[in-house]
Amino acid sequence: MTVWAERLREFYKSLGLTLLALEKLLGIDATTLSRYLNGQRLPEITFLKALDEAIGKRTGARLKPEVMAAVRAEYLAACLVHEPQRHEVYVLRDELDEARSRLVAAEQTVVELQEQIAGEQRRRQELTSGLRELEVVAASGLRDAEVLRRERDTALVERNLLDELLQEHLMELRLASRDRVISLQLEKEVTRALTVAEQALEDVLAEEDEAVGQQSSAETESGRAKTRWWKRTPSADLARLREQTALAAQVHIPELVKRLGGWDVQDPVDLSIPSVGSYSSPETAQLASVIDSLLRESVRLAGEQALLRGNVNAMFSNLSRRSQGLIQRQLSLISELESREADPDQLISLFKLDHLATRMRRNGENLLVLAGEEPGRRWRRPVPLVDVFRAAASEVEQYERIELVAVPAVEITGRAVNDLVHLLAELLENATSFSPPQTRVEVKGVSLPDGRALIEIHDTGIGLSPEGLLEINERLASPPTVDVSVSSRMGLFVVGRLSQRHGIRIQLRPSDSAGTTALVMLPMHVVGPQTITDDPPGT
Repeated sequence: MTVWAERLREFYKSLGLTLLALEKLLGIDATTLSRYLNGQRLPEITFLKALDEAIGKRTGARLKPEVMAAVRAEYLAACLVHEPQRHEVYVLRDELDEARSRLVAAEQTVVELQEQIAGEQRRRQELTSGLRELEVVAASGLRDAEVLRRERDTALVERNLLDELLQEHLMELRLASRDRVISLQLEKEVTRALTVAEQALEDVLAEEDEAVGQQSSAETESGRAKTRWWKRTPSADLARLREQTALAAQVHIPELVKRLGGWDVQDPVDLSIPSVGSYSSPETAQLASVIDSLLRESVRLAGEQALLRGNVNAMFSNLSRRSQGLIQRQLSLISELESREADPDQLISLFKLDHLATRMRRNGENLLVLAGEEPGRRWRRPVPLVDVFRAAASEVEQYERIELVAVPAVEITGRAVNDLVHLLAELLENATSFSPPQTRVEVKGVSLPDGRALIEIHDTGIGLSPEGLLEINERLASPPTVDVSVSSRMGLFVVGRLSQRHGIRIQLRPSDSAGTTALVMLPMHVVGPQTITDDPPGT
C-alpha cells in the first residue's frame, strides 16, 4: 500500500491544506484521513471521486483522465494485495458497467438496423411498383422502347443491389440480436458473481470487526490495522513488493509499450520505469533485485524491438520511394513513346510495359503501407467512382476479366482516391487470381440513402471455408502487427491498413452461386466533394 499512500500524501502536500481543512473538504474525520495518509487503511473506491472533486475545488482544475487512471490503478494494485475480496468486488463492478454499456449499444444497434431495414424495404416496394408501371407503359407503346428498357434495367440493378444490401443488414440484425442476448446473459452472470463477492466481502469484514471487538478498547484501532493487513501478508516488505510488481506489470510496462508503439526513431524516448524499491529484509531485497533486473531486460528488449521496427520501416520507406521515383520516370517515358508510336504492334508492346510498370508501382506502395506511411500521390479534387474503378482495374494483371456491372454517379473525396484505388486493386487481384481464368469478375456499386456507398466484387472461384472467411474478416477488421506471417497475405494486410485509414468497412462472404463476394462499405466522409496532382488516378 506504500505506492498508494505515497501518491495520496503527494496530493495532500500539493493542496497546501491542514489536515483539518482537508477533512472538511473531503467530508471525512481526521482520524480516518490520517490512517489513509499513513497507509494503515484503504478507503472505499468512492474516495477517489471525492479526492478528484476536492482537488478541483481547491485548484480550479480536476485531475486529467490519464492521471486519474494511474491513481485508480495504484489504488487497485494496493487493494489486490491487501484486500483481495474488495478488489474482486470492484473488478466485477467494472465488468458489470461494461456489460451494461455493451447491452445498451447492442439494443441501440438493433433499433437502428430495424429502422434502416424498414426504409430499404419501403424503397424496394417503390422500385417494384415502378417496374410494374414501366411494364404497363411499355405495353401501351406510348414511350420509346429503348428509353423504357434502360429505365427498367437501371431499376432492376438498383433493386438487385438493394436485395443484397437487405440480406447484409438482416444478417447484421441477427448478429446484433445475438449480441444483445449474450450481453443480457453476461450482465446477469456478472450481477450474480458480484452479489456473491459482495456477500463474501461483508463476511470477511464482519469477522474482522468481531476479532477487533474482542480486544481491549485501547488496542482497538491498532488491532484493526493488524487484523486487516498483517494477517493477510507474511511481511510488510513482501506485501509492498507484490504491490510494486503489480503496478509495474499493470501500469508502467503497458504505458512504455504504448509510447514505443508510436515512437519515431529520430526522437529521444525515455525507456526508464520506476524500480520496485528497496527493502530491509535481505530475502525480499534479493527478490526485488531480481524483479528489477527482469523489468530492465523487458524494457531493453521492448526498446530494441521498437528500434528495429523503426529502422526496418525506414528502410522499406526509403527503398520504396526510390523505386517509386524510377517507376514514375519509366511510366513518363513509356507515355512519351506511346504518343510518338504509330505501329499498332509496337503500341501493344508499349501498353503491356505501361501496365507492368503500373503494377510494379502498386507493389512499391505496399511497402509504404507496411512501413505505416502514405504514398506521395494525392488528389486535390473529388473523382467519380467510375474512374476509381477503372484505375483500380488497370493495376490488375488480368484486367480484361473485370466487368463493371453498375456504378453509381458518386464522387470520392480527393484524399481517399489513391488509397481506394489501391484497396480495390488488391481485392480485384485476389478475385482474378483465385477464380477460373475463363470467368468474369463483376463489380457493382450502389449509392445508399444515408450518403454511403456499397461496392461489391463477385468472383466464381472455389470459395473459402467458414473458418477461412472468419480468419480473413478478422484480419481485415484488425490488421496484425507486421511480421513474417504478413508476407504470405500481404494483400489482405494492405487492404486492412488502407481501410482503417479511412474508416472503410470490408467483409468477405460466400457468393449466392459460387465463389466469394467482397463487400466494401464507403462511409459518408469518403463519398462526397472535398478539395488535395491533378493527374487521373492510376497515372
